[in-house]
Amino acid sequence: MKAIQLRAFGGPETLTCEEIAIPAPGPTDVLVKIACCGVCYLDTILRSGMRSRVSLPRILGHELAGEVVSTGSDVVGFNVGDRVTVFNFQACGECPDCLRGRPSLCGFTKGDIGQTRDGGYAEYAVLPASNLVRLPDGMAMEAACFAACVYGPPYKAIRKVGELRQGQAAVVTGASGGLGLAAIQIVRALGARAIAITSSPNKVQLLKEKGASDVVVSADGNFGDDVRSLTGGRGVDLVIELTGSPTFAGTLRSLAPGGRCAVIGELHGKPISLNLGLLIIKEFRIEGVQSASRDELREILDFMQANHLQPEIWQRMPLEEAAVAHRQLHERNAVGRILLVP
Repeated sequence: MKAIQLRAFGGPETLTCEEIAIPAPGPTDVLVKIACCGVCYLDTILRSGMRSRVSLPRILGHELAGEVVSTGSDVVGFNVGDRVTVFNFQACGECPDCLRGRPSLCGFTKGDIGQTRDGGYAEYAVLPASNLVRLPDGMAMEAACFAACVYGPPYKAIRKVGELRQGQAAVVTGASGGLGLAAIQIVRALGARAIAITSSPNKVQLLKEKGASDVVVSADGNFGDDVRSLTGGRGVDLVIELTGSPTFAGTLRSLAPGGRCAVIGELHGKPISLNLGLLIIKEFRIEGVQSASRDELREILDFMQANHLQPEIWQRMPLEEAAVAHRQLHERNAVGRILLVP
């Protein structure tokens, strides 16, 4: 089979297309023929060597969907021909956090697909059956492959943390990326108002076309007063924070009393200043959000299908162009997601 191998950390040129043997599934694994695999910004970080958990050689890619080809001897619940997608972290399933329904907090994780075991930059992948979820009937694989990583965190932020309801308002920072566009879709599907924040005037029209009620262009992250003006001085019920420290001051300024902030992304890793008195007086709630669990992924797939949500796919590329895809992500040319199609 064709596979994109990472044999040394570095730039996009370290991704090489090779012919390797199709792997055989272990007793608890499933062999999946990959239909498509998204290129996540995390993949570029892993390729660079900034995450020490990656062992080489490695096949990257955790945003994948495909068809079951064969199953291990101990696998139940999956059959040849099943259409599946995956969530990437391999929780232990036995620790207190797993047992209380918070597997994303597992302290005994077995690793991550595309990091400690091979992922979807290939024609086939061996994946743990415990990480797979069948697709709803009629759902396109090109939508399903983005359910866990792209729609998962915004869905948790909006439904679980924000408890957003019809008629309320939400701010989405970093709105033109894949997660931002997904967040806008989810907000609109719930009958709420999406206010998109972008640093690029060139992306205003696109964001409006994708469902944003209003778009604020802010190069410095100080958009709070603009949001308050748009909401009659009150602020919004929820901010989906996809950028982190560069926009956090604007995020706090945007919140209405009792508002929630769901932090999904942090681009710079810099500390922020927080007035605890303001947090108390306004009864703000700030919560971090990670990827979706298996149960959450099932819920997200059903929500996407019921509301006809489709990811914004910027380009489809063959496997051989994985390095090109990484360069375009690094240069921030993409609006939406890049998809590798074997």
